[in-house]
Amino acid sequence: MNEDKIAPAGEIADNGQEKSYGKFKSAEELLKAYNALEGEFTKRSQKLSEYEKKSAEPDWESKVNKFVGKYPIAEKYAEELAGEITKNGNKEIDETCLERALLTVLSSKVKTTEEMAEDENVIDKVLSSEKNRNSIISRYLDGIRKNVPPTTLPKGGAIPVTTPMSARTIRDAGEIAKKILND
Repeated sequence: MNEDKIAPAGEIADNGQEKSYGKFKSAEELLKAYNALEGEFTKRSQKLSEYEKKSAEPDWESKVNKFVGKYPIAEKYAEELAGEITKNGNKEIDETCLERALLTVLSSKVKTTEEMAEDENVIDKVLSSEKNRNSIISRYLDGIRKNVPPTTLPKGGAIPVTTPMSARTIRDAGEIAKKILND
């Protein structure tokens, strides 16, 4: 600020001209008004910046809608996803928290083939299909029709102590059965 002596309104400055402060009576009033206006401008600029930042980020609802559009299965597990997100204490939703939650929930649902084969619900579902039932029965009957003899060699390829018995007639089969039952 100029350190010249400020003359009140209507006074004459050093150069001989009259100084004017518009609607203000003195330079001090003008300075006070300017400082107040500058403070208010700063506050409004900060608020505007906050609003712009918030409007640039999609809100929670739009993020979830976009996510469900991309991964429709997420809707089925909505409650579990919400639980997973809040369990980890996420206060702010970032780009990947929904994906991470979905991955965690779906990973807990995955079963191995062996586990599924033991699961009663899976077995019931498989057997409820006529196509599957017919396939199972067909395979069973094919095995019977082929009359696959039982394995006579023990594991490891060792030679059995006794030779396998085979019947050529019904009488031979009866004799073999008696020997098996008596042993």
